[in-house]
Amino acid sequence: MLTVVFFARLKREAGLEQAEFPLPRPATVRALAAEVEARYALSLRGCMVAVNEQYADPDQAIADGDEVAFLPPVAGGADSDFFQVTAAELRLETASAFLVRPEYGAQAYFVGTVRSPNLGRVVEYIEYEGYPGMAERVMREAAALARAKHGILGVYVQHRTGRLTPGEASILIGVGSPHRRAALETCDFLIEHLKLALPVWKLEGDEDGEHWVRGQTGSETL
Repeated sequence: MLTVVFFARLKREAGLEQAEFPLPRPATVRALAAEVEARYALSLRGCMVAVNEQYADPDQAIADGDEVAFLPPVAGGADSDFFQVTAAELRLETASAFLVRPEYGAQAYFVGTVRSPNLGRVVEYIEYEGYPGMAERVMREAAALARAKHGILGVYVQHRTGRLTPGEASILIGVGSPHRRAALETCDFLIEHLKLALPVWKLEGDEDGEHWVRGQTGSETL
């Protein structure tokens, strides 16, 4: 049997977070997706997929015991790194305490906060939903890519989940490096990479009601 996991709009449209499915024939992600669509009257077109918390191609083979997650487009190491998806408040001083070390001559930080107004509408809140295990894996992989280019780095990434109001921090990225340019460039790289690859979704509540913020795809889609 396979464990199928739903997130964001898919979870709400299916009416459940996960389900068990027999291995389809052929045993591929695409064949499973067709069975999921038929059972729950869902459209998975444009969705990404993860097999055992790693992004997968729609034609990837799957096996009994696998966990397959269907992900709407998305709008968390070493001792020198910290990655976390959390419902707790994000605090810049915590990142600073982690990254200010004798070996780092520079630190760079980015804090993303809930914005209002957005697209001309007053935002009351944003509900963030994430896939924590996979999100933290994506964070680690992004840090490894940056380290391959810039060498010695310390990386700190947190993304918040739950309901946040305008002005509250939703993401915190910090980088420590022996050199200023590497810290600044890595911080910028992480921001751009994670906004495409991180499995986190946003349900925005504004003056017109609730709606999912349109995401982007950084991997193959169904």
